[in-house]
Amino acid sequence: MSTARPRLFVVLLAVLGGVGIGNLGMAQTGGASGTGGDVQAGKEGFRVVSGDGAFALRLRGDLYADARFFPGTTEPAGAERFFLRRARPRLQGRVYDRFAFSLRSDFGIGGPEIDDAFVEARFAPALRLRMGRFNVPVGLEVLSSSTGLMHVERGFPAGLVPERDVGVMLAGDVGAGRLHYALGLFNGAPGASEPGGDVDDAKEAAGRVFVVPFAGTNGMWKGLGVGLAGTVGTVTGTAGTPALTGLRTTGRQSFFGYRDEARADGRRWRLAPQARLYAGPVELLGTYTVTTETARRGPDQETLTHRAWQASAAVVLTGEDAREGEVVPDDPFGAERGTGAIELGGRVHGVTFDDEAFPAFAAPTAASGATAWGLTLSWYPNAMVRVMLGMERTGFEAVGAGPARDPETLLLTRMQISF
Repeated sequence: MSTARPRLFVVLLAVLGGVGIGNLGMAQTGGASGTGGDVQAGKEGFRVVSGDGAFALRLRGDLYADARFFPGTTEPAGAERFFLRRARPRLQGRVYDRFAFSLRSDFGIGGPEIDDAFVEARFAPALRLRMGRFNVPVGLEVLSSSTGLMHVERGFPAGLVPERDVGVMLAGDVGAGRLHYALGLFNGAPGASEPGGDVDDAKEAAGRVFVVPFAGTNGMWKGLGVGLAGTVGTVTGTAGTPALTGLRTTGRQSFFGYRDEARADGRRWRLAPQARLYAGPVELLGTYTVTTETARRGPDQETLTHRAWQASAAVVLTGEDAREGEVVPDDPFGAERGTGAIELGGRVHGVTFDDEAFPAFAAPTAASGATAWGLTLSWYPNAMVRVMLGMERTGFEAVGAGPARDPETLLLTRMQISF
């Protein structure tokens, strides 16, 4: 295809979006030039911006190609594979300066599906109103961009909290970014591993407060953040959608679930204290999650409490600063053939399930808990591309006096691009 056709498409897109374009020069940094508008291309994607900045249309995307292997481990057929973990085009925009939208689909494993689809009114930095489908403000790793996670997959605490749901949320930043709050009302999703659907008329409230007390300073603690989040609601599951928690290993193999006849029937709440620190080339992260849900199976009903925790650390071996969402190499690999940035991360995470879940409610193959440790080596040739190699060893706890499930050894690789 000739270069004229993509440029013509951009012009037509801009006209349809109500954006006048007077300059089609490709800028490398943000900000509109002149009064006629601008087309921009750079490390943050591709944008069409009006001259006054009040209207903008931005094209972004993520593509993750993974490979997963289990050396010395017996897993179901098809567990070892090459696959597209994520293939997500995203269209973001702003109209009349105060209103924004985001639409992102995912054609990767489990897709196609809509990840994000929301509209947001921005009254002030301290007050934003969002409605649609988006991340529920609870889990620290869930709220972090998947492109910038320390490891290929999130830890066990992320599996006990909701990921995306449909609802409405008020959020904002107070005190020059030192305090972030979010408060929302959602349909109610069981957890990140089992998103499920809306099964009743009851709704679930979610809230989060995250404090960065030394933001704006120059000390080593400027990247410290601590927070507390949680949900509360009532849910009544069905035979088709039980609305109960399920959990998988980093290798995406199920090791805890409920019996087919079990379903949610009553109050559910979660509590998720969390902390992270960026200090030069070092990143530290700690999360803990407790979730309590009421399960029913026939005449039996029980309130069950499950807990998960994670401690992670990473260091950029080439000396660049660790940042939320990305590492920017000082010497990128590209036209100049630099070395890029190299990061090494490690973590330990675990989960325990309520003893009262066994044997009446939990599936016969469920483990009573698991503990895993792993290492991840990442190469950032530039700020948009990342290559990862990870290994993780997961041990399982037996139910009662029965035999424990065999440990899982996982090798996982990823090559991703995000703009």
